[in-house]
Amino acid sequence: MKVALLLAIAFIGCGGKQAQKSLEPDGEMPAIAADGIVSIVNHTNYVLEVAYLNEVDAQAPRIVRTEVPVGARAVVSGEALPAGLEVEFDLVFIPPTGDGVRVRRKVRLVIDGDQVLGVRLADETDPFSVEIELDT
Repeated sequence: MKVALLLAIAFIGCGGKQAQKSLEPDGEMPAIAADGIVSIVNHTNYVLEVAYLNEVDAQAPRIVRTEVPVGARAVVSGEALPAGLEVEFDLVFIPPTGDGVRVRRKVRLVIDGDQVLGVRLADETDPFSVEIELDT
């Protein structure tokens, strides 16, 4: 009996919170998330290798790999991904000489329309000074 009561209270509490979040502060309905592609603009002097596990088709998950040359923009999602999907991209910085330290960073996104990420180095001589942000 106590468990059923606690579950009912939890359910009612969650419903109330969801109802409060359904409207924007100005009383408007929130925008609906959209499917989208993810691109990266490489503002560094390193070639980027980008990979992620595409699990959109649960029966056939696959790894999508993309190389983003220095100064270029490339689609790294491989295709439009469903709205609301959380995706983790793995970025590896390849040194210009081909040997040396490889720096790896992860970026987690929730798909909401087309998104472009800009990848920069705060210090061009330090591959560990990676800055990744939404690019316009």
